[in-house]
Amino acid sequence: MQLGKKSKTTDIFEKVRNELGASAEETAPLVAAPLHSAASASQPIANDSANPINIVINETISAEVSREGVVKSYEIKGDLQLSISDPSLNKIKLAVTAEESNGVQFKTHPNVDKSLFTSSKIIQAKDANRPFPANGNALGVLRWRQASKPGVAEDSSTLPITFVVWVNAGANNHYTITIEYELIYPEQRLQDVVISIPYQTSEPVINSPDEVYEVTGYSVDWNIKFINAENTSGSFEFEAQADDEGEFFPMNVRFRKDTPFVNVDVSSSSHKHEHPPYLP
Repeated sequence: MQLGKKSKTTDIFEKVRNELGASAEETAPLVAAPLHSAASASQPIANDSANPINIVINETISAEVSREGVVKSYEIKGDLQLSISDPSLNKIKLAVTAEESNGVQFKTHPNVDKSLFTSSKIIQAKDANRPFPANGNALGVLRWRQASKPGVAEDSSTLPITFVVWVNAGANNHYTITIEYELIYPEQRLQDVVISIPYQTSEPVINSPDEVYEVTGYSVDWNIKFINAENTSGSFEFEAQADDEGEFFPMNVRFRKDTPFVNVDVSSSSHKHEHPPYLP
């Protein structure tokens, strides 16, 4: 995932706070959507010109989490993309794993046989006379979505990682902010994790010199290469002056993940080879 250049949004946060009033700051979220984005890819069936079939699974997660780590809402969206560059392979059939648990909803492309997918979790073209395109372009053949119910707080285990923020106010509008994270499932592996904390009044002083971070003109970006079984928890602390502690919220978290959060994968494939006509 490319981090790129971020646009400054602190003016928008200030406008929202002014409109909601002081009471709203007590319940302001730790992280506004998106909490994090996870892009994952399955192993392609083939990834070169000699084996011209590629399958990629993409997934994004967005969530709103309170400063205490309570998941207020979340949404997971994903798709399975198929690309074929050999016309003789355009009648491929994919046997997939698509676990329909925790309210996950699946939707097939209009050109995919929906009834076959529903009954057998097989992805193939609905019309044999209209097979999948073989132009090398990616076609999203399957989509899925999982989301929280409106107004219902979710268990923290809904997401792969949790955060808790401690705010200590001192004299002269001086604040000490401590951020803690914990990996919920040690068998999972997150990488290129970036926690961005906004600020406005003064540039923060970092109290965690052993951590990797970057201070820009409008945020502190805490960078963690891997969060896994060997690194399941950690913390980051800084000090700064601010007119109000709300200047440090909402924080934004993003990362990459090797496997999708929803259990989706391709278990096998088969295809009918169409031989070209004999030319004398």
